Amino acid sequence: MSEPGLPEGHQEQGIQPDTSATSQAAAQPIPAQLPSPVATFTGRKAEVEGLCAMLTDGSEHVVAISGPPGIGKSALALQAAHQISRHFPDGQLYVNLQGATHDTEPVSTAEVLGRFLRSLGVAAPAILTEQEEAAATFRSLTHGKRVLIVLDNAASAEQVRHLLPGSATCGVLITSRRMLTSIDAASHTQLQGLPPDEAVAFLTRILGADRLDREAGAVAEIIPLCGELPLALSIIAARLLGRPDLSVRVLADRLASEQRRLAELEIDDQAIRASFMISYKDLGDGPATRLFRLLGLLDGPDVGVPVVAALAELPEPHTAALLDHLLESRLVESDVPGRYRMHDLLRLFAKELATEQESEQARAQALRRAFHCYLATARRAALSVEPLIAWRIDFVPERLVHPGVPLESAEAVNAWLDAEIDNLVATARQAVTGADPAIAAYLAACLNTPLEQRARWREQLALGNLALEAARVTGDLRQAGLGHNDLGWAQHALGTPGKALASFDRALGAWTPIGYDTGQALALNGRGAALRSLGRHEESLAALEQAGAIWRRLGHARHEASCLTGIGLTHQRLGRHAEAITAHRRALSLARESNAKVTEVMALGNLGEAHRLDGQADEAMTCFQEALRLDRQRGLSGTYWEAEHLWGLGLATGERDCLNRSAAILHELGLITYQEARAIESDPAPATPDAIAQQL
Repeated sequence: MSEPGLPEGHQEQGIQPDTSATSQAAAQPIPAQLPSPVATFTGRKAEVEGLCAMLTDGSEHVVAISGPPGIGKSALALQAAHQISRHFPDGQLYVNLQGATHDTEPVSTAEVLGRFLRSLGVAAPAILTEQEEAAATFRSLTHGKRVLIVLDNAASAEQVRHLLPGSATCGVLITSRRMLTSIDAASHTQLQGLPPDEAVAFLTRILGADRLDREAGAVAEIIPLCGELPLALSIIAARLLGRPDLSVRVLADRLASEQRRLAELEIDDQAIRASFMISYKDLGDGPATRLFRLLGLLDGPDVGVPVVAALAELPEPHTAALLDHLLESRLVESDVPGRYRMHDLLRLFAKELATEQESEQARAQALRRAFHCYLATARRAALSVEPLIAWRIDFVPERLVHPGVPLESAEAVNAWLDAEIDNLVATARQAVTGADPAIAAYLAACLNTPLEQRARWREQLALGNLALEAARVTGDLRQAGLGHNDLGWAQHALGTPGKALASFDRALGAWTPIGYDTGQALALNGRGAALRSLGRHEESLAALEQAGAIWRRLGHARHEASCLTGIGLTHQRLGRHAEAITAHRRALSLARESNAKVTEVMALGNLGEAHRLDGQADEAMTCFQEALRLDRQRGLSGTYWEAEHLWGLGLATGERDCLNRSAAILHELGLITYQEARAIESDPAPATPDAIAQQL
């Protein structure tokens, strides 16, 4: 026979038998323990609907919501629980497991089982203290029933595993900062920040539209400064609600200061810092805590394992394991395997901890290791794409504290740039204001050519400006000249030749007093290109010929080849096609003699264009086809150069596929819009895109 009051065939140990089935049935009330939903809950429509559907259509019976501190997990769970409570007529059980409560130990599983059993009508004397037996009784009492169980703020999978009913007729909602992947048969929802429109609606619901509409600009600034965290937004709303005289603009300006932001996000017993501290303390005292602190020192949007390993001075496998531990604790996030990012407010929290617990020397050394990892890899990238580029980077220190990441091919360089360029610009910016501003100049010097080949001219522009800021601090005129020179080429490529000419003149002004002949020739070459774009063709030829004379005197055939191709382009603008062909052929010959592989490809393309303009279609086709073959051979596929050569071949042969492929590459590089690419595809005789026309 089964125990009185338990379903037939499902008798389990855990409570003492009751002599009266009638009294047992009467002792099983229908619990309704859900706290009230958050009154200001706003948005999250898709998330609420998804949770409700999973728990009512039979597809899932255990759903775990995870996310970083302050993201609104509990509010979401309660909102969904109230909406589906009618589907669970046998009751709703709720417990705050206090896995995210400051200075409070998580509630033990045994204690929660006792609470749940009492709520289900088991008299206190009948509840056994042995956890396994209590869990068995809980499963028995909920078997076949429609009970909704909300386990809020779980600290770990171990804490909740014995609180799960054995019957799929019940529904379970779990919230936790960790992603509790070891819970069998659980579906997982990872909660993200509140979208900007929902964040505005949230603040409006509390503060009213009139007040916010008057300062809409400041409201828009506050939302990202709060990291789109509902907890942070609720604190801001409470502060503004309690201070009708406080301007939203004033509060936005306070939040804009990184030194003040976390302090501003605190009111009464609510504080972002305290919320973060719980997750931090859960890490214990091991290396993960130090790694978390050090991550706060980096300003880049994300980071890869090699740089973190350099930062913490740890082996990469150990670093990867620690990062995964931080990921499980939701102290970092990862959208791409091997890359990690921190929420902006968590980064500030980590930086505070690093300032408090790491010496100034330790922080400086950690940053130096990370910066040198970036710099050593950038130098590898430069030499990989153009081995003859040593003149650009010979002032970069050879002895760095980190060897960098190996880059064995052009494809590897491109993949590294795509993944790291935002971090590299952020590193240069951070270095300029830190203890080693020269790092910015070094990075700009190494990255210019790899970026140029990917038509990443805006990043070249940013790095050029940062190199100039560094030179103003260091007083190094060679760095200043290179910064102005690189800035000029980026400005020229982006279609602002007037600004480019001014930059090249400044480069000349920096290099001439120190007698740096190479720099003077570089600046004159740039002046020639800018003057050509301004229509000042004779001045362009004069500057280019002056530069060519310096290169010949210095015996730099590669640079002379580059100068000659510029002379050829200027002749093309003047309609002197024969002179252009002669110049390009000479440039091609010098490039091949000096093994300047990229310059050779450029010269081939320019020679093809000169032949095309001169009506020599067959010669043009031959040049463009050879240029495209070399593009593929030398890792230039998908670069601006391939796009230019495809366009030239398409014009020379009438092959529309070449024009369309060129447009696709230009769009991928961000040089034309999607609409412009589609217009090229549909136009029977499309005009040459500005991105190409201004380079020729």
